[in-house]
Amino acid sequence: MKKNILIVGSNSDIAKSLMFNSEFNFIKLTSSKNEFNILDKDTFPTIDNLDGIVYFPGTINLKPFNSLKTKDFKEDYEINVLGLINILQYYIPFLNDNSSLVLISTVAAKVGLKFHASIAMCKSAIQGLTISLASELSPRIRVNCVSPSIINTKLASRILRNDTTTQNIINDHPLKRIGKPEDISNMIEFLLSDKSSWITGQNMHVDGGLSSIKL
Repeated sequence: MKKNILIVGSNSDIAKSLMFNSEFNFIKLTSSKNEFNILDKDTFPTIDNLDGIVYFPGTINLKPFNSLKTKDFKEDYEINVLGLINILQYYIPFLNDNSSLVLISTVAAKVGLKFHASIAMCKSAIQGLTISLASELSPRIRVNCVSPSIINTKLASRILRNDTTTQNIINDHPLKRIGKPEDISNMIEFLLSDKSSWITGQNMHVDGGLSSIKL
């Protein structure tokens, strides 16, 4: 029987890669539909018999620290963290035994990168949430995190539109390329599957070696 996986933010490029030719049955939620809002639990549809949840909504708000306004921090936190908390609090009661939660962080929560203050703060919170929930929900539910470096998606297109900037980013990565959506979706698929049934509370770096190798 296919696992039922709730995908929040199903319009993201990584979500689409995950859902392409996968063995899971996906239930899709997206804020592009006016009736659904990650910050308003009253808009959440009731969905039972779930075997996993993946939360994709995120931001790339890269500015010098002194240029960030309070509203920038607030908006990033609402999308990356509060929306995730709302989803988990609402849908965890509908998860079956041996379910899997996959959260998304960033390499910038481990490696200091300039102009990443707001997003690194938010994604660091997600890593803390991962290990706390992994403890609280075990052994019934596994909770893991994936921390990518930059991926060639619509969200990152503003950064990658400049050839010089793109080449500098490539040069910073030991594996000498920009990440592809399938690099991340393959890891997410593994963490949702029974192949990872003895893995919980982990932060999986899928980042071309940026977090652990110095060139």
